[in-house]
Amino acid sequence: MAIQFRLNNFISKIRREDLSRASRFEAIIQAPAGVSIRGSRTVSLLCEEAMIPGLQTTYAPIKLGNWLEPRVAGVEYFIDNATLTFYLDTEQDVRTYLEEWMLKTQADPISKEIGFYNNYVGEVIVHALDRKDRITGSWKLVDAFPRIINLTPLAMGNDTPNRVSVIFSYKYWERYEGRRLASFFNR
Repeated sequence: MAIQFRLNNFISKIRREDLSRASRFEAIIQAPAGVSIRGSRTVSLLCEEAMIPGLQTTYAPIKLGNWLEPRVAGVEYFIDNATLTFYLDTEQDVRTYLEEWMLKTQADPISKEIGFYNNYVGEVIVHALDRKDRITGSWKLVDAFPRIINLTPLAMGNDTPNRVSVIFSYKYWERYEGRRLASFFNR
């Protein structure tokens, strides 16, 4: 017997549980030691857009008799980059914080000698929130660091808040269930 979906089933589910809202999130940016802790809170507060990381299956075609069928070969993290967009404050604290973090990747800017890995990796945690600011899902980007701070356009004819997009690289991500992580802003 086929499952029948009715509009009333959909409405009933939404009334009971609601839908996830793209505008309801918080991103917690935690740079390594040596980068301003105060800046971490400001950067997290001014995050306009974040992305929840993805997964992908890798597959290989397998020949079964005369048939060629795709079979899963493994599961991998979908991309190793995450783009976050931030509003810029008038003091440019967001850019300064991210630039300081990025400069920790080099031990010496003249010789271009690379710094130690543990000195420049941090974490990015993205929480999905419901309408009452309860955490409904959390994803942590492990060993993250800013890889690209994009150009920040300035224009005489534009009076909207300025933004900057930053691409973070990370080793992998972890999923948290429910409300196991405390919210950064409730301290």
